[in-house]
This record gives sequence, C-alpha cells and structure tokens, in this order.
Amino acid sequence: MKLGLVGHNKSIQKIKNVIDKFFSNIDTIDIDFVDVDQIPSLVAYLKSLERNLDGIMFTGNIPYEYMNKAMISKIPWSYIERKHSQLTRALLKASYVYGYDILNVSIDSYDTKLVNSVYHDIGILNNLSHVYSLESIEIDSDLLNRLKSFHVENYVLNNVTFCMTAITSIYEFLVDKKIPCILIEATDSLIKETVQTIIYKHKTKISQERHIVALSVEIDNENEFSIINENEYQVMLNKMKVTAEIYKFAQKIQAAVVELGFKGYLLFSTKNILENETNELKNIDLLKDVGKNTNYTISLGIGYGVTAREAKYNANLGMIRAFKTGGNKAYVVENGKYIGPIYYEKNTNKQHQLIDSKYSKIADLTGLSINRIFSLCCIIEQQKKDYFTSSELADYLNLSIRSVNRIINKLEEKNYAKIIGKRVVSKSGRPSRIIKLVLK
Repeated sequence: MKLGLVGHNKSIQKIKNVIDKFFSNIDTIDIDFVDVDQIPSLVAYLKSLERNLDGIMFTGNIPYEYMNKAMISKIPWSYIERKHSQLTRALLKASYVYGYDILNVSIDSYDTKLVNSVYHDIGILNNLSHVYSLESIEIDSDLLNRLKSFHVENYVLNNVTFCMTAITSIYEFLVDKKIPCILIEATDSLIKETVQTIIYKHKTKISQERHIVALSVEIDNENEFSIINENEYQVMLNKMKVTAEIYKFAQKIQAAVVELGFKGYLLFSTKNILENETNELKNIDLLKDVGKNTNYTISLGIGYGVTAREAKYNANLGMIRAFKTGGNKAYVVENGKYIGPIYYEKNTNKQHQLIDSKYSKIADLTGLSINRIFSLCCIIEQQKKDYFTSSELADYLNLSIRSVNRIINKLEEKNYAKIIGKRVVSKSGRPSRIIKLVLK
C-alpha cells in the first residue's frame, strides 16, 4: 500500500516514524504543504499522483480543508483530528515540564468551548479570564496570518506567559519571534488510528465498488416570513452555502454529485463507504451541517440498489416521503421498504441528530445495526403479526436460517424476542420454534 502524506515536513516525519514502526507494508511519499500559495500547484501534483497512490493522509484538518475545497479526490483521504486528550497532554507538559502558567496562555486550533471543557476536566473551573482562545476558526486564505496576529497580540498586549498551537508553521513563527510556545502534537496512537482508517477506506473502495447507493437531496421550502425578509441576493447566497455543504459531504463519502435545477441534488457513492462514514446512518453530517450552517433544511432520501438506476429510484422515493412529512429528515429505501425517519433537530442551545430512540436503544443493547432493527419492524408492520418461525424471517430478510438464528439469540438475550411455541413446517415433521418479536 502507498500513502501520500500532506502537511508540514516535521509533522510528516513524525507520521513516517509511526508508520515505519507499526505498518511495514506501507510505503509513503512526502508532500510538503505549508502555504496557501502552494494550493494550485499542489492540486495538479496530487492529481498526477492519484493513480499511483492508495490514499492520502493529511497532518491536520487545516491542510485537509484547504485541499478539500480545491479538488475532488478519486482515492480515500483522511486527516489527524484534534482531540481533547492532545490539549490536555500539552497543558500538563507546559505546566510540569516547562513551569508555564497555564492560566495565562493563548491557544489556537481549539474553540473556546472545548478549551473551557478541558480546563474543567482537569479541575480548573474558574480564573480563565486570561486563557485566550478563538470562538470559531474559519479556514480561509488568511487564516495563518490571523493566527499569528492573535498570538502576538495576546503576548504583547495581554501579557500571556506562553502560547499553544497545533500548527507547526505557527509554532516555528512564534519561536523565531522569541515568544514561548508549546506545540500540540498528535500522539502515536492517534496517528495509528488515522492510518488504520485510511487502510479501511482503501479496502472498502476495492471490495464494495458494486454496491451502489444514491442520495436524493431537495432543499425544503422556506416559510413565508423568510421569503418576505430575504432579497434575491440572500437567497442565492444561502443556496450556495447549501451547495458547499453538499459537496463537502460528497467528498467525505467519495460521491459523484449531479445538481438538479435550483433545489435538487443527486449523489452516488457505495453502501459500505456511506455507512462507514455515518456510523451506520446514526450520524449523517449532511443533515446536521446544512441545518447548522445555512438558513435552510433539506429532505434527504437514501436509496440502495444493484444498479445506479434502482438506487436513484429508491432515493427519490425516500426524498419525497421526507419532503411530504415536513422535511429536515431522511428516509432510507431498500427493496421497497422504508427506514426512518432519520432527522436532525435545532434546539435553542444544542443541535442534535436524532434517530427514533427506541430503535437506537434496541440496536445498542443487542449489538445489531439500526438497519436490521428497522427491517424487523417493517416485517411486523407488513405482515400484521409479531410471531414468526426462523424460516419465515430468513425469507423476509433474505438471509440464511443460521444468520437469522444468531439475530434471534441476540434479541432473546435482551428480552426483545421470546420463544412462544413450536410448529411443524416441513415434511420431515421436525418442529420449528415460533418466535415472538417484542420490538414495539
């Protein structure tokens, strides 16, 4: 396997050390990226390399976001995330190794909410007035300059004793300015986790290319007040924001996008990649991000099929049902069965994506997927009964009797299935168990 490593050369070297130690079958190629002026040439270079690479790993979310906006990849991408534990580790290092005052510091790469959470976790609940962080981080062409100014101003004007950054080029800039600084680094375990994600995405791409999924997206109708209050420019601006979120999600699931008129989109990907990236449809970022970052909501249909035509047809059915039931939700359609709604709600202070809680609870307790629980519930509704033999369930689910028995055992362990009797269903005269499903 061959990976391209994109980012600052010092961060790349740390990743290579971990790969050399734990992944002997992976070769790497270094792709240095420290300045936004490199983006046009880097796009051309990455496109020329793609046919010879199995995946691309970025040293952090900032180089990933820059390149994600600039090109569409044909191979899996991943990046090392900024974790809560990294900041905690760096704060402890600053305090116990270097003796810095961690109540008088300038921190980038983490928003204020997360920074406060880390301090609370280590027992510091008050006196954070001189812990300077950013309310939000907008990744644009001027980001690095803004972060440099942010730290310099806090050091000069607010008298912080030191700075903390997860960006190697910012760290080098501050060191050159003789400003005390701690680099928030990725741990070996986090690097290993990211490499394993890339490996999994690569294997999935190879083995699941024929399992097609289509996503049909329609922007929901605005309420009458928003139509009155918005002018044409604002409408177009918000529509562009929705489009940006859709292309961002498409990159994540490696999907092709077709825009349909002013309000519609079709995405084509593979079943395995979609379910892997959404935790088996439990976390559909597209619903969340459109609701959070634009003035619109969307109706989403997810359709599975052997052919692209079948998947598209099922996706449109799901989208129509989502739209007719008020929008801001998704339905999955496979083999004529509807699964859903899967939806995202806006609250005053929090935004949560919700799937019907009773199905989610059953799935969590039994270790079965939500798709499987929904399928069983659909069978109960369609057959107008809740008791079946293993053979009947095997036919309805298109599974072997052995697989169905494993499912029944898991449900029975948590009291979601009961054996209520036996019945002779074959010429051999051998009785079959009658299973009552207790999912409602």
